[in-house]
Amino acid sequence: MAEEETEGNHPDDGGTCELIPPAVQKTMDEKDRKIAELTDDLKRLQAEFENFKKRNEKEWGERVKFANQWIITDLLMVLDSFDKAMEDTKECSDANSLKDGVQRVQRQFMQILEREGLKEIDTKGKFDPFLHEAIMREERDDVEDGKILEVYQKGYVLGNRALRPAKVKVAKRAELEQPPVKKAAKAEDTAEEPDDGQYEVK
Repeated sequence: MAEEETEGNHPDDGGTCELIPPAVQKTMDEKDRKIAELTDDLKRLQAEFENFKKRNEKEWGERVKFANQWIITDLLMVLDSFDKAMEDTKECSDANSLKDGVQRVQRQFMQILEREGLKEIDTKGKFDPFLHEAIMREERDDVEDGKILEVYQKGYVLGNRALRPAKVKVAKRAELEQPPVKKAAKAEDTAEEPDDGQYEVK
């Protein structure tokens, strides 16, 4: 029986557990406490960042809405001019007067857009792939290659950024036709044309 008790208390049978020294246990407890504090700090910072994002998005939306309000206020003057022009058409049958009224509204509208930085793309020179879109090409010998011949739709830039390219027709230099290259005929490929008009291979 003494032998059985001795065997049962053998350290290799897993029945006993090692005691952790107090100093080591204190260090482990301190690390656990520090990890818990850092985890709480991280969660708090994450929550604060999410709140900051939501607050920033809301403020940015308010700024954009406020900026649009100024532009819309300016465009209301253009709308008033359109209303005035429509009223004038009821009393005036002169086509020239109507044309002048529409042109005044157009100039007023463009002045507002130009004040915001909008500019029309120049189409009087050569084709620029960054500013123009070639809808059609036409072979011409009387103008230089790449010259803009016609504008189908105006293009505009805002600052240095192209909002919409100008759709244009571009001149293309006609290619010179090359004379056909004669190949030396092989003896077995040569043919004679008999009197009946049929080719006969020798």
